[in-house]
Amino acid sequence: MPDEVHAARGIGYRLTQWEEWFGSPKPNHLLIVILSEEKVVGFAVAKPNSDTDIQAYGEFHACYILPDYRGGTAGPLAMAALATYLHDRKLFPACIWAFRSNPYRRIYPALGCIPKVFRNRLIAGVSLPEIGYLVPDYQPLLNRLEKMRASAAVRQSQLPQRPRRLSRLFG
Repeated sequence: MPDEVHAARGIGYRLTQWEEWFGSPKPNHLLIVILSEEKVVGFAVAKPNSDTDIQAYGEFHACYILPDYRGGTAGPLAMAALATYLHDRKLFPACIWAFRSNPYRRIYPALGCIPKVFRNRLIAGVSLPEIGYLVPDYQPLLNRLEKMRASAAVRQSQLPQRPRRLSRLFG
């Protein structure tokens, strides 16, 4: 992200955003927190899709994990929790938006996500290229996430253990 975007979306902006989320949870929105040894190492959000540029009912809105915890089981577990939440509320097919410069977006096609929309999003006066992926099917996504989680668990078993837990805050 360019510095202008980070400056505009700094701690004050985020604090207001989080206070709104916690103060008045919206229907069919899920916020989960990813914990390791009682330390917050990430969060993930699912909600109904409100973007008319892509034909989807639900949206994987966010999944942010601290760098030291990426590539492990946290991401697949969080995504599976979001997928199940959206599926149970009949919010499939769903979508995921990713900035083109995000190196982690490479996993979306491997999960069966289909790139459908290529556009620029204006944030803080900065035009950022993004891709909208359609997530068409729940069960194939869940199967791929489970394979990804199992593979990460094998890799992690060769390292000192880092237990992970998801905590549901609302939804």
